[in-house]
Amino acid sequence: MHNRGRAGALDELTLAMQAALRVVDVQSNYLEAVSGVVDADAYGFSHFDVLGQRLMPLSVATRQAPHRLVPDYNELGADQDPILAAALSVNAPVDSSRLLQGDAWREQSLYVLLDRHGLHHSMVVPLLGCDSRLLGALYLARSDDCPAFSPGDIACMTRAKQHVELALHRAIRHESADQRGSMLGWAMNQLDTATIVSTVDGQTYFENQALRRLLRAQRSAGPVVAELVAGNLGRLRRGPQRVVITASPLASGGNEPGADEGEADLRLTVKTVALRPGQSTAVSFVFLQRKNVAAPVDHAPLSAREREIVAWVAEGLTNRQISELAFVSENTVRQHLKRVFRKLNVHSRAELVQAVWQGADDLP
Repeated sequence: MHNRGRAGALDELTLAMQAALRVVDVQSNYLEAVSGVVDADAYGFSHFDVLGQRLMPLSVATRQAPHRLVPDYNELGADQDPILAAALSVNAPVDSSRLLQGDAWREQSLYVLLDRHGLHHSMVVPLLGCDSRLLGALYLARSDDCPAFSPGDIACMTRAKQHVELALHRAIRHESADQRGSMLGWAMNQLDTATIVSTVDGQTYFENQALRRLLRAQRSAGPVVAELVAGNLGRLRRGPQRVVITASPLASGGNEPGADEGEADLRLTVKTVALRPGQSTAVSFVFLQRKNVAAPVDHAPLSAREREIVAWVAEGLTNRQISELAFVSENTVRQHLKRVFRKLNVHSRAELVQAVWQGADDLP
């Protein structure tokens, strides 16, 4: 193969790797392009998972390989492949003709396996991630009628290895992010609380099923939720608070046939939390409540210190955290909360937070 032709084939392989998004794309694009880089009678691409001392193939793609070659190789076990072991030890392509010659090669179980399928020469290219973890391996095999792999073949596969490794590492990270996103979405859909994940600038990332159920049941809720969330996000952008709670009355007419628009005996409350200082992501929780479940905080006879403690409770702080912020003992915090419970006619921290959400837009 002429050097100019190989250089062009390597350029094509590089572009193919850059275009691959998923692991299966990396495998298929490589197998389509590699024959122009190095001639072989069979090509393989394994994506590995390392479990203890054993290499487990997560996926295997081949080109021109005999039908039973992959099952037979998996039965032998990749950890029993001396060519792969040698390639891993030097993190570079290794071929059988230079590692083992004559009877030493013919005595190997791998040789017997390859010979059974009409193959003789073997080259293995290890694929390592940025953390030096084994991600996969490239396999090339030739029949006994073909010459052994040359130093030029090794050099070309060394260059190809770099591009395939980068593409495979990127694809694995991309698929892992997709899996984490899917798991997070599934988990949020199990919540009974209507939830919206967005940027602080208002771009929505995710709305869970509980929110969609609420909006279907209350046809007037959509614009109110949008207005409350937008207002909360605006206040988060202006800072410095990380938690904003606002509420608005809502007509009680539902979506049932013949439902009348009721009086504003319902209240929509939205609590929006900035996930972390300096980050642009926020989560908004939407609550639909009957009015007057408990005494609204803004109309209750609470002292300034009691209102301060109530605000900290609404932010999810523990008694210990509140005591540190207020420079009082935990026992003092508990005494304040007992008085607050009595004044607001609530019996738990959860009911207290609900009373906060039913109050005015701002705690004094």
